[in-house]
Amino acid sequence: MQPSELSVQGQSLQTLYNFYSNKLLIANRRYQRKLVWGVDEKEKLIDSIAKSLPIPLILLAERRRGQPGKYEVIDGLQRLEAVFAFMDNKFSYEGEYFDLETIGDTKARLDSGAISEQRFPTMSRDRSLLIANYQLPVSIYRDASESAIDEVFRRINSGGQRLSLHEIRQAGATGALPDLVRKTAAAIRGDGTFSDSIFLNDMSQLSISRKDLDYGLRMSDLFWARHDILGHDEIRWSSDEELILDLVLDCVLNPLPTTGWQNRDVAYGLERKIKSQSLGEVNALIQASNPDLLFQRIMSVVELVDDTMRGHGSLGRHMISLETYEKGTRRQFQAVFAGIYGLIYRESLTTLSSEALREVLANFWAKGIAIPTGGSAWGKDQKKKTYTKVEKLLRKAFFKPEPQPGIVLLNSRKYVESLLRGPVSEDSMVELKQGFCELKNPPVENKNLFQEVLQTCVAMMNSGPSSEGLVLVGVADKQCDADRIQTLFGTQPIEVSGRHVVGTEAQLRHLGYDIDSWWRRWKDLILSADAPMDVLQSLAQSLTPVYCDGLLLWELKPKSNGRPIILNGKCYVRVGTSTHEIDSNDFMTVVMQQFR
Repeated sequence: MQPSELSVQGQSLQTLYNFYSNKLLIANRRYQRKLVWGVDEKEKLIDSIAKSLPIPLILLAERRRGQPGKYEVIDGLQRLEAVFAFMDNKFSYEGEYFDLETIGDTKARLDSGAISEQRFPTMSRDRSLLIANYQLPVSIYRDASESAIDEVFRRINSGGQRLSLHEIRQAGATGALPDLVRKTAAAIRGDGTFSDSIFLNDMSQLSISRKDLDYGLRMSDLFWARHDILGHDEIRWSSDEELILDLVLDCVLNPLPTTGWQNRDVAYGLERKIKSQSLGEVNALIQASNPDLLFQRIMSVVELVDDTMRGHGSLGRHMISLETYEKGTRRQFQAVFAGIYGLIYRESLTTLSSEALREVLANFWAKGIAIPTGGSAWGKDQKKKTYTKVEKLLRKAFFKPEPQPGIVLLNSRKYVESLLRGPVSEDSMVELKQGFCELKNPPVENKNLFQEVLQTCVAMMNSGPSSEGLVLVGVADKQCDADRIQTLFGTQPIEVSGRHVVGTEAQLRHLGYDIDSWWRRWKDLILSADAPMDVLQSLAQSLTPVYCDGLLLWELKPKSNGRPIILNGKCYVRVGTSTHEIDSNDFMTVVMQQFR
């Protein structure tokens, strides 16, 4: 870090709120994963501000590439979100709400509807102004590269006691393993987002609270809490991410690994005096397994468990069968997950029914299977014996189906929810398509769709050297399109994260295709395009069918290879949420700036 790149200055909360209201503050989900402060902690911060007491420095970074004039929050996310939530009237201090007429930005947000209403009783104007004018120390790291920001975050957090063991392990970590753990844990919690970088304005939707907040996610509603797998404080301190790490290692390592803190550390590249699989070895295995496919499989097993117990209470209490069991069932879930995953994805078995699986899981851990509890390591030999017994019992609820063409995926609704969460319609790196047909009567194939999608994918790749995008087919933007699809194809749309999921299977049947033949057709079309072969192969590999409550969607995930891409001799870029062809001179001016 060069000294000239770092500036420290006082900023009023009013100025920072202006940054917030104009969407100049960004949270990077790779390391700012969740908001966990409860209302009591937020009120204590406002109390310190109201009494002019000092609070810790806020650290922001202005990236070297992309989004100039916007700042990532490296340290101070919980504090900033608490202040802005108070100024947005989301909670009170000493029973009073911030006076929205005090400063121009809160008044403008009230007038525009961004803040729904002034809540009462209202704090005095003088006291509201005192809070708005509070000077906060802000350090801005300018012209920062992504690797430099990661290193700063790692150094800030790995040396202190504010983070849990796994949060220290995960701080700034990159690669296939930490990325998969982050993405999966966020999707299961329900605070997943497609893009790593989101505006701080949208983080409040992802806030996790135990009580008293009327926005965000309730801790008691999360999968881990509902099923008594982890306690609230464990989720708060990222034990859910640590458990996901254990599940991932069980899925990809053979023989099974020991489960323990030292083995987790080694898997993340930290040096420990044990022999265990290294970060490089684990990352290579995940890449070989296809990270996106592994993610979908993990999510589908979680979804299967959730569906099995829906309307029948907690999985933990169902397996333990104790009225007042407060210890959590982390290792019990880990073993059951491993058994289900192995039966489905290693032996290609299918569940007989939810009822059959639920019956097998009833009082499961009273059937002569011992499992260690507590914080000690779970040895690989003992684990293997336990998993063998668990799989034998679970097998009663599964059968071997007749061989059928095509891929069979379990329900991936949670995954689709994570893709569609947030302001997708405003995201330049996300494109939704209703399907493969023009909605005429009778419907006909949209002959232009493939080229439109391919051009959009290339334009997304041209957004920068680390850009990633998403094209999702089978989701209608408009209610009228969803209604039209229901009329033409008899498909009942479902609402997911405020979007109309309509599926594509009925359209494929109408066009005379099954899933396999359509999949092969689009992959062949991608690979035959005039563009760099490594780009086309990566894009073709990302084409994946996904099921959401029985409706078939298709996803494509364009990812930059680090250089600008020309498609069929033409240049494409994203302007807002649209794809545009531009001439070569403009392309060199616009795109090359992003790749400098």
